[in-house]
Amino acid sequence: MPIYGLFADILDYPERSITKSLGDCIGELTPAIPEALAQLKDFQKSIADKSLGQLQEVYTNAFDLRPDCTPNLGYHLFGDDGRRGLFLAELKGRMESRGIRLGVELPDHIALLLRYVDLGDEEERLPVIEDCLLPAVARMVEVLKPSGNPYEHVLSALLSLIRHQHEGFTRSAETVEPSIAHEHVTVFNILE
Repeated sequence: MPIYGLFADILDYPERSITKSLGDCIGELTPAIPEALAQLKDFQKSIADKSLGQLQEVYTNAFDLRPDCTPNLGYHLFGDDGRRGLFLAELKGRMESRGIRLGVELPDHIALLLRYVDLGDEEERLPVIEDCLLPAVARMVEVLKPSGNPYEHVLSALLSLIRHQHEGFTRSAETVEPSIAHEHVTVFNILE
């Protein structure tokens, strides 16, 4: 499912219109996650009349001018701790092996991590979602919500999707093998 890649397109710095990616993302979301659909539609409405330059300004105000809402998720997980450097190095190697181009961003940028989740195998996907995306995106929503910035809607929609999929995996793991639900597995030793 390319849903995370679509969210990545929306949460990357807008170099061009995100209208198509936003519409595709809305189309991919299942009606089983109505809050995510509603949040993305709210975002769509709030940016409908904005030019590319205005959207870039909204993005910059949400993420670049707010260190507490940086799109670099490693910061939300580790702060300025040296473990973030280890996390970045590990991510860089894994992303390069999957053919993900980093460009000018650090490997813990939310858009890059979302693309990585789409390309990763199932064994890596859950730990990245559970140990990285879930806590970092929850923190970003908490920080951005009071600001009224439209990107809060995208982050809230993403958080709803992550929680929904995480709950679904936990339920299915319990029915297949009850011990799996209680066992914590991570592919990134630094996240343990």
